This record gives sequence, C-alpha cells and structure tokens, in this order.
Amino acid sequence: MTGKPSKTKRKRRSPGGTPPDVSRTNLRRKEAAAARRAAGRSEAATARRDEVLDAARALIAEHGVAGASLRKLATELGISQPSLYHYFPSKEAMVTAIVERSAEQMLGSGSALPFPKSPQDLPRFCKEAVLALWESDHHPRFVRFLFAIALESPENLAVIERVMRERLDPSFDAVAGALTNNEKERADLSNLARTVVYSIGFMLLEHRAILGNPEASPRILAFADWLSEAAGKLVATPRSKRRRGL
Repeated sequence: MTGKPSKTKRKRRSPGGTPPDVSRTNLRRKEAAAARRAAGRSEAATARRDEVLDAARALIAEHGVAGASLRKLATELGISQPSLYHYFPSKEAMVTAIVERSAEQMLGSGSALPFPKSPQDLPRFCKEAVLALWESDHHPRFVRFLFAIALESPENLAVIERVMRERLDPSFDAVAGALTNNEKERADLSNLARTVVYSIGFMLLEHRAILGNPEASPRILAFADWLSEAAGKLVATPRSKRRRGL
C-alpha cells in the first residue's frame, strides 16, 4: 500500500533566506546594542560636561568671571577653545549651568541619608545633610564661586536668586510637608529646618570656604550636635506651650 509522501511544512523565509523569527531576533539584538552604545555616549557626554563645569567653577572662584578666560579653561581641560562652545554657547550660559548643577548637588546631599521618621527627627536629618554637603571641596569652591560672580554683575546675582528661589527654598517646605499635614506645624518645621541648616552652614562657610580649612572642626561638630538636640526637644514640646513658635 502506497501513499503520497507527507509534506514538511517549511517556515517562510525573508527575501535574504533567513526565517522571519530569526530576522526579528537579530533586529532586536541590533537595536538593543545600538541603544546601549547611545546610552554610553550620553553618559560620557554628561561626565565630560560635568568635568568642564567643575573646572570652570574652580577657575572662576579663583579669578572671577572676567579673569577666567575661555582660553585658560580650555588649556586646563586639554581641549581647544572652540570645543567649549559645544557645551555652552557663551560664558554667561556656562555660569548659569554651574549655579544650577551646584544647586542640584546641594539638594542631593541628603539623598543618601535616612529620611526623618518624625518631626522630632528632622533636626538630625538637617544636621547630617549640611555636614555631608561640606565634607568635600565641591561646596566650598561653589561658595567662593558665588561670591565671585555675585559681585561682578546684576545679571549673575539674578541667576543666583532665581535658582535659590526655584530650587532650594521649596525643598524646606517639601521635607516639612512630608512630616505633617498641619499647616502651622508645617510652617514651624520648615523654619526649624532653615535654622539648623543655615546656622551650621554659616559656621562651615567661615571655616571651610573663607579660611580654607580642610574639614569641620571639633567645635563646629559639637555645636551641630547641640543644636540638633536642642531643636529636637523644641519640636517635641507641644505647640501650645511654645512662646512664639519655632
């Protein structure tokens, strides 16, 4: 008994002879590889831009905006002067970028710290955040940079004021708002956070940015601990018993 031989169903092939599912797999792999290369180039470009900003910040902090020529900056970076315009169209744009990036670094100083668990824990968080901010040389250089550019033109001063108003000031209210829904208590906690940060920060500004000391002194650390503890006790006091609020 004979029958017709069974026909094996063949996969459809693309015009080049490769089955469609294999072609799609190869295409996805190529797209993924291209995406990884693009991400790598983007990260490298961002790192290079940050390197330019750091060098410019240090140069302006030392020589002022007028004295920090683009030629000198290019020499320090080992690139040609026209290459700087790839990152910034002008010196003014570079100054604005430095202020904005440094503001982001300031806000990020507390990101690695445990967020306060309660209003009473807020002073501890503020203390640790401001001490962490001043640990490296980046922030002292930024403060010197601010002094240099603020004195040179009203335009630079306006940039500083805008970034402070839009980026830094709201951060105090945001942290306070995460700890309480009471409007008056939120205002108290926001003012308390400013008090702790500015009090410790001013001592570090004098010690690190002006006098150039490499790290916080034992006196500053002791003051920071005392202030944090005192502020914590004040927060723990019922608001009705506080004479004038925080």
